[in-house]
Amino acid sequence: MSALPLTFAEFYPRYLREHSRRGTRVLHFVGTTLFLGCVVMLGITGQWGWLPAGIVAAYGFAWVGHFFVEHNRPATFQHP
Repeated sequence: MSALPLTFAEFYPRYLREHSRRGTRVLHFVGTTLFLGCVVMLGITGQWGWLPAGIVAAYGFAWVGHFFVEHNRPATFQHP
C-alpha cells in the first residue's frame, strides 16, 4: 500500500485498522458531534470563537482516541 492511499479500496482497510477499538470510534463520534454543535452555535450566535472551539474539540477527542486507546499516530501527523 502506498503512503498516501489514492482509492477508497486502498484507504478503507487502513482506516478500519487504525480505528479498530470501540473507544477510539466513540471518541471520534464525540469530537465530531461537538464540532457540529459548535458550527450550529456559530450559525446561531454569529460568534466566530465557536469555530476554533469546535476544531479543538474534534481533533482533541480524536487524538486522545489514537494516542491512549488505539495506541497509534493520528493521520493528521502522518499526512498533514
